[in-house]
Amino acid sequence: MRVLFDGPAPVDYGQIYVTSRELPNMEGAFAGQANGLCGAGEPDALFLMTGTHSGRVHFRIEVYDGEPSAAAEEWEEVVEVSFRPRDAVVDLVPWGDGSLAKLPLIPEGQDTGLLPAYRVRYCATGMDEGSDPFGGLDPDELDDGDYTYMDRRPDRYLLCFWPEGSPGGDPSDAVARADAILRQTSQAAAYWHGWAAGLPPAPSLWEQVEAEQLRRSERERRDEEYRRRDELRRWGGRLPTERLRQVRGNVHGIVLLDRDLVDGVAAAEAAVQRQIAIWAARRALTLAGIADLDWMTPAWTALDRGLPLPAEFADPRALWTRVLGEPPVTFSLVSLRPAGHGPADPLGAVLDAPVNPIAMALPAVVAAGESDPLQAALEALWAAVSTYAARRNEFLADVRRAFPVIAIDKSEGSPE
Repeated sequence: MRVLFDGPAPVDYGQIYVTSRELPNMEGAFAGQANGLCGAGEPDALFLMTGTHSGRVHFRIEVYDGEPSAAAEEWEEVVEVSFRPRDAVVDLVPWGDGSLAKLPLIPEGQDTGLLPAYRVRYCATGMDEGSDPFGGLDPDELDDGDYTYMDRRPDRYLLCFWPEGSPGGDPSDAVARADAILRQTSQAAAYWHGWAAGLPPAPSLWEQVEAEQLRRSERERRDEEYRRRDELRRWGGRLPTERLRQVRGNVHGIVLLDRDLVDGVAAAEAAVQRQIAIWAARRALTLAGIADLDWMTPAWTALDRGLPLPAEFADPRALWTRVLGEPPVTFSLVSLRPAGHGPADPLGAVLDAPVNPIAMALPAVVAAGESDPLQAALEALWAAVSTYAARRNEFLADVRRAFPVIAIDKSEGSPE
């Protein structure tokens, strides 16, 4: 027999624990047990109840190589549980505090191997006296400010560990036994035994697995619902086709402005999409007054022939510098409106603001040269809309007149 701890231990709320990792939950520790003094329902943890609510009680912890003899008559309460630790060293942990003492269940230097399951005997005496806040002392005889009675609690406790299974056998083969009440004397112990007996039974392993599967399914369902709602928000309240999902680049502006137009363009053939991209770029640059500049000719030629844009047309900032002779300047705008008091149509408010048509139009040329014709069309349309700004409805009507194939049959939700 080895003594692992022998001395005062602080308790609060009548609780103290043995664990090497997480502290046990009270109901989870006792669910399905007959006894309410030593809860072993959660892995790697013992939940120990004391008569004293708050104070320091005497604890002695012993570990044996085999089952010890029956508890001495001095112990009024005796219960047993089965316990499988995760580590060879566990901790005695007071409520709301760190480890009070390390408890090496396996002697130092001994090969731990596969840890055995242990049988644990929890003995107590004086629990009813400990339940008295003053521990049986007359409060009238205590001096003001004298709290030494908190360190002289009348209840005492003994915790014994020994490996389960037959001597010389493999300890990992031991089958955990049900907990048992071997001796019960005090009203305090009777109360906790009755409380434990009234708890719902602990879930079986299959029930735990099934509950975890349900939790995982519900989590996956919520995640999928969140993704669906986020996609609906980003795509203007209508889920996109798989083809639209594949489009990269800045397409969500035109999606939020005119989703029917987007669906119509997406349903068109690739050749039509490319025509729309070039048409939108020409309209935007014409409005900006730069479509017919001599140095723009190579760009239009490449686009009309389905060739990549010349390198000098791949950067809107470089084009801006070439048009105006100076690099563009970026301004940051800060709203002074209180939160929740913005415009009812924030996208419309942005598009209605005064713009530099050249700055808005130049990205349309770059967009029209994109390798994906659908992305080219949608990005060029958005650049043109940004160029037309407050006159955007005029431009959108012109798109539909120029390309009637993209008109949407509202009754069927698809292009005519």
